[in-house]
Parts: sequence; structure tokens; C-alpha cells
Amino acid sequence: MVRFGPTIRCAPARARYTLVMAALNASLLAWPASAGVPCGMEQGSFRGWNAFSLTNGIVSIQVAPDIGGRVIQFQLAGHPYFFVNADLAGKVFPPEENGGRNGGWKNYGGSKLWPAPQGWETDQQWPGPPDPVLDGGRYRATMTTSRPDEVAVTVTSPEDERTGIQFSRTVRLFAGSSRVRHDCAMKNASHRPVRWAIWEVTQHDTSDPVAPANFNNDFWAYTPLNRSSAHPKGFSPLFGQATHASWLPNYARGLFAVKYDYRVGKVGLDSPDGWLAVANGKSDHCFVARFAYFPEASYPDGSTVEFWLNGAGEFILNGSALTNAADPKETPYFMESEILAPLVTLQPGEDYHFQIDWFATRCPRPIVEVTSAGAVHAPLTVRRNSEWLRVEGTFGVFFRGHAELIAKDNLGNPVAQENLGRVDPNEVFRVNKAIRAAPSAYRVSLRIVDEDGRDRGTLGHAFVSERIE
Repeated sequence: MVRFGPTIRCAPARARYTLVMAALNASLLAWPASAGVPCGMEQGSFRGWNAFSLTNGIVSIQVAPDIGGRVIQFQLAGHPYFFVNADLAGKVFPPEENGGRNGGWKNYGGSKLWPAPQGWETDQQWPGPPDPVLDGGRYRATMTTSRPDEVAVTVTSPEDERTGIQFSRTVRLFAGSSRVRHDCAMKNASHRPVRWAIWEVTQHDTSDPVAPANFNNDFWAYTPLNRSSAHPKGFSPLFGQATHASWLPNYARGLFAVKYDYRVGKVGLDSPDGWLAVANGKSDHCFVARFAYFPEASYPDGSTVEFWLNGAGEFILNGSALTNAADPKETPYFMESEILAPLVTLQPGEDYHFQIDWFATRCPRPIVEVTSAGAVHAPLTVRRNSEWLRVEGTFGVFFRGHAELIAKDNLGNPVAQENLGRVDPNEVFRVNKAIRAAPSAYRVSLRIVDEDGRDRGTLGHAFVSERIE
């Protein structure tokens, strides 16, 4: 949703940190013993950078304000999802070394916000990276929420004279879930109208988990195809070979898949359903992002989602042919998932907000659907055998709690309900169970209930198939 309004100015980070930690310690004393693991937040160091660590016993987030306000790492039960450039660990460069001809791009890794569209032809295009302010500048950090059920930190960029904008991002972590909410904001800090889009770019580690000197040849990304796409094939190659073998549309299923190969390429598509998933086929670790889609809005590149494959090969940039070396020291193993907000025109002092939710889970590939409760690998199916219903499916969940099956008749009245037991984001959730249900059972829903008893939504619905004797 687009909204304009004032930007909140925050207190200095060090003073605010003291107040937040005092409030957090006090609130933990009142935290119910049965409420699970509370959220925590502290300021310290990550890989040598000043960082804010947000944890909840399920996932952890590391935010490094000094390197472009990056979320530098995201972990599920200790498993790292993001690429972090080991050669730059702990390094912070001055502006003259972090952009332009002399400095070059310092690709730290993690997730950052950029302005779009990217380009080098007009002042209405962002000619980065490199960029010494929005990509590589020192952001101001403030701890903004400190409750047992939620912690948050806000990072705010310097004002950028070139684009006229200032970025801020509030990163929120919640108890009992792998969800991380990003409230992204772009403010016109200039004295002129500006037109830009928020562009969120996340770098995923595609090295082999067993042999890191090699790339992971079972690493994938997924997002829905637009059946009314403005792109002739439902997608458009942006860099690299137009016939790149990694672009794998499944028109029957309405799903676009990307298989990571160590060959450079980029693709964009106007995905309409507001989700993307990145899946490690060797470990079943899955990253999901959810966001809003505005069908009447104008988007950079005509795309809501883009994927960049960092790898060897030639591509054209600003009219020049560039070649990435087939050397992981020069061309590291990573894939980018990129989410684009609509283009908006801001008058001086106005701001625009865009929300992105991340989730971490364990789920086999392919990911064919995403709901508010989890990721779907094998959709729910239900078959009848006499008075029993055989229910099957494979999922990754976003919340700790339990799963429930609810069978209803054709008028929507419940005729059976069964608790399937505990679920956790760090465990693949496989359903293969027979439940007793009345002959009137017509359809079945599978829902997730969190540790506080709240309904977090369904993983799927299915109609009861014909009787099998």
C-alpha cells in the first residue's frame, strides 16, 4: 500500500540502546513461562562489522549499519542463507573508495536497498553500483522496539544528493516464527520532485554446502508467472544469453523456475502473486519473500521480481562487453533475488513505504505455492476409503505450533478435526495420515496454529476424491 507521511526522527543509537535494553530486561521478567522463547536484541560485532543481532530462538538476523545498512546475514537454527564476502569481512571504506572510478564496488553481500531504475543514460536512472551513499554509506541505526514478542531496529541512510532520496528500513523479528518484516521507506530529501522505485536486492549463498570450493548444482528459485504478462514469454532476459538454460518456465503450472548455474545472467518478470522462494535442494533450506503487487502501477523493467546469477561469462553493461572470470575468488558463488516496488513520484518531504516479509523454513524443491502459513512442495490431496480419509502433502511451515486437519461437508459444516502434532520451521512437514470422517466429508483444510493458539492460516485445501475401496 502506498502512503505518504512524516518520517520519525530517532534518538542517537548509543543512548537509545541503553534505554531499549533496560526496557527489554524489565519486560522479560513478566514474560509468561509457557510463551516459548522471547525475542532478544543486542549490539555487538558480526564478522568484524558493528552489527545489531535480533534473535528469537528460531532465526537470527544481523544488521550492519556501517556498510549501506545491510541485513548482512539471516540464519535458521544456525544455517546461513546469505552470501557474505569473506574478503571484505570487517572492512568499512570511506566514500572516495566506495564508488566512482577510483574505488569500484565493494560487494559485501547480504541484503540492501537500491533505487530503480538502474541506468547510465539520464539523471532519472541510478548509475550504481558502486554508490558511496545509498549502497556503501554509513547508515544511522536505532533500536525501535523491545518487547518479548517483537524486536526491531531501524537503519537510515544519509541524504543522497544525486538521486534526491533517503532510505530507511525497519527490520522486525517476532516471537514463535521465522518471519522478518521489512518496512522499507524512501523519502524525497531534496527540493525537487523525484521519481524512483524501491529495489530490494538479496544475495543468496550458492556454494556447495559440503564442498564450498564448488557451486551448488541443486540450487533453485521460484516465482509465479503472469498469465497476462507484458513480456512475450512471461519473462525477459536482461543480461547474459537470451537462451540461458537456467530460465525454466512451466506454463501449465504457471510457475517460473531458475536453476543456478555458474553462468552469468539476469531475468525479469511481472510476477503477480507477491512471492518468491529460493530453495537449496541439497539441504531443503528454503527462503521465502512476500510482498504486495499493484497491477495498475508502473514498474522498472516492467518487473516485480528479478534474479541475477553471478557466474562466468560475458554480458553487456552500459554498451560495453564485460566478462566475468570463471574463478570463484573473482566471481563468487551467489544468486540475487530482487524485489521491485512501483515507481512513485515524490514531492519534497514526501515518503513512500513498501513492506516485504521474509520467512525461513525447510521444504523440498520445487516450491509451487506460498501461503501465509508456509511453503508448499506437494499440495494437499485427500482420498476416501470407506469411513477413512487418506491425507497427504509436503510443506515448510513459518510458525512453531501445531497443524490441524479440518474436514467439512458441502455446506461448510465441520465433520472431523484432528491435531497432527507439533510443527517447526526447521523441520520439513510431511503429511501422510488417515483420519476417520463422516461420509458427508466434502473438503479438507490443513491449517497452522501457533504456540499461543492463534490461527496462522492454511497450507492448503483439497476436495475429497472419489471413493477408493
